[in-house]
Amino acid sequence: MNIFFIIGGIFWITISFLYAYFEGSKRKPGFWGCLAIMITFTPFFGYFIIESFSQKKAKGCKWCGNKYNEAMYCGLCGKNAEGVERDGFADR
Repeated sequence: MNIFFIIGGIFWITISFLYAYFEGSKRKPGFWGCLAIMITFTPFFGYFIIESFSQKKAKGCKWCGNKYNEAMYCGLCGKNAEGVERDGFADR
């Protein structure tokens, strides 16, 4: 029975470390913050908590100047990086 806890613990730490390494460089809490969140909560719930933080370097929108845009289409002007407007955006 103890071997399952050891293997589960190693799996928990490994998944937490890998996700914190890859996402910590992109998100506001950084590597150590992401690692603490992933170890404190389960890696499943930690994933959703970390994804709720904003990115360190947002893409921005070159069409309207929205520097906080992180999505594929801008929330203000409705255009993507190529300048194509999202379907149904002009109807608003």
